[in-house]
Amino acid sequence: MGATPKIRDHRIDWLRGLALASIFVNHMPGNRLENWTTRNFGFSDAAEVFVLLAGVAAAFAFFKRFEQGDVWGTAKKSVRRVGTLYTAHVFSTLAAIVIFAVAARLAGDPGYLELIGVAPLFTDPWPGLVGIALGTYQLGYFNILPMYILLLFALPAYLWLARLDLRLMLGASFALYLAAQTVPLSMPSYPDGGGWYFNPFAWQFLFAIGLALGIMKTRGSGVPYHPVAYAAAFAWAVLGAIWMVWSLGGHISHGILPGWMDTLHKSSLPMPRLLHVLALAYLLVHSRVWVPLTRLSNADPVTTRLGRNSLPVFVAGSLMSMVGYATLVQTGNGLPIEMALTGAGLLVMWLTALISERGLPGVAADAVRAVRAVGQRAASRGEDLVTTVRTGRRD
Repeated sequence: MGATPKIRDHRIDWLRGLALASIFVNHMPGNRLENWTTRNFGFSDAAEVFVLLAGVAAAFAFFKRFEQGDVWGTAKKSVRRVGTLYTAHVFSTLAAIVIFAVAARLAGDPGYLELIGVAPLFTDPWPGLVGIALGTYQLGYFNILPMYILLLFALPAYLWLARLDLRLMLGASFALYLAAQTVPLSMPSYPDGGGWYFNPFAWQFLFAIGLALGIMKTRGSGVPYHPVAYAAAFAWAVLGAIWMVWSLGGHISHGILPGWMDTLHKSSLPMPRLLHVLALAYLLVHSRVWVPLTRLSNADPVTTRLGRNSLPVFVAGSLMSMVGYATLVQTGNGLPIEMALTGAGLLVMWLTALISERGLPGVAADAVRAVRAVGQRAASRGEDLVTTVRTGRRD
């Protein structure tokens, strides 16, 4: 069987790039620029966008081969991706521990170790280290990759159900989502107890929806436009913006409807948050800008490049946000330092994406060529200036 060509929709990369940049800013507490990210203008935020697009990307990467009968090859590829994600999670977690340990030492303040839950590792390290290895001990801001790992580990089962019938896959996923809300069903944390911040049994439904949307695209179809659905999506998006901008409690249905309908409880992906990100997706896909966005692959090499290399960019952004967090705790808030830290973090994320695509030697060679080109242009202009001066003197 020949290799199946991969589907690449650069609009998905562009949206993932925006989500990654937003996550980076949101994960730097004290940075006033986070007041302008999407989470302040609706019930959902960049995390929902990231998981939805992860499902779409998984469909593009895996479903065609699975549907054509390469079940074993697809499963192996999925497991290898799980291994890559696991390595990235453990590395980024340990690197974050080092960042805050160094910050605590330099500042002479052990309180830094409390900022993202690192302190228990220094008082009783072995349970914490075992928890990190198992993925059950998750530091603050480093808890989305374990959930994503479980989703990819279960991906072959979703693909099998989807090959039988998309409605069957979505129905089974929705049943699991309801169980997570009502039983409740969650993954246990160790050693601190409780459940995961991102409950995978709830968030898998959003991933499954993205998977279904990606599968529909591979089959040449999509979610059809309907004026009533469009009006409902628009109304929900507007309500979300009004509710958040005017701070009407910061969440909806609190104390009125069941807890799983309360947007305050992000870990269980409450229905208002789920409906909000789906409403935004529906509005975007059926807007006049969706088709012109196909040109972004060439017109916007920055954001699409971030999205194409989402995992290394996510890791780089997570660590830079922790550097920024620790720096702001030490220096205090100030718009110049906040903007400098944000700009530096985004630059590191972009360089990480560039190196991921071109390799370090290729990026270094490009930089040398760029410097030489600038030098040659400067020398050429200098020669022109000297010639002009000499000519003027002779005249």
